Amino acid sequence: MQKSLVLVVVLLALALVACQKEATGVEALLESGREHLEVGEYTEAIADLETVVEADPGHGEAHLLLGQAYNRTGDLLKAKDEFSTVAALEPDSAAGHHNLGVTYFQLGAPDAALGEFEVALELDPDDPDTHYQLGVVYLTISLPADDPLALPDPQLMEQAVAEFERALELQDGMPEALIGMANVYMLQADFTAAIDVLQQAIEQSPDLPEAYYALGGAYAQSGDIESACEAYTHFITLDPPSNWQEQVKGEMAALECP
Repeated sequence: MQKSLVLVVVLLALALVACQKEATGVEALLESGREHLEVGEYTEAIADLETVVEADPGHGEAHLLLGQAYNRTGDLLKAKDEFSTVAALEPDSAAGHHNLGVTYFQLGAPDAALGEFEVALELDPDDPDTHYQLGVVYLTISLPADDPLALPDPQLMEQAVAEFERALELQDGMPEALIGMANVYMLQADFTAAIDVLQQAIEQSPDLPEAYYALGGAYAQSGDIESACEAYTHFITLDPPSNWQEQVKGEMAALECP
């Protein structure tokens, strides 16, 4: 009996050691995946993080990081699935709902994105990025999809402005929120105000392609073709995505930029 008892204790001890080793391996892979993600090595990050969630399907942080890696490679459906898993595993995760909202918006589902951002703000009311993202959604749905010449919905525009302003209150000079405000001003044909806030955005983040893209559009619509061409030229030097470059080159050709 005593020998049997000793054997059971030994087996339990071995099992405990095995579990500890497995947990240590999972955490090491999680850290490796996080590090790969931070430096843009998305294939390596996905490989590490997929191994983690296979070993521990209830690991919310691993699903979150895996969703971010999928998102950055453009695999939006897989990203959505991962963020949905985070929201199910950890309903109080503001990051999970925020990232799910971003992915829904990228998938062309602004109404679903709106709901996720609202939940994220209930959980973390002072996150400037979520306020900014919510402003983008309101701005998008304010524009009638079936009539590009129709005026934006004024109430939704007001909500967009309120979210951009709240983001700027929480993060003074936030470039993304300034670009959001510039888009509002351009829709209102107030190109002077748009140019002003875009220049503020560039002061905060001199290498942000989106700011120069919007600035070129604001100058073009204001009639300052020379400044529009300069802004577009600088935009291209920042090596933005190829589809953006092609669009801007088309606009430069239409403006007869040198």
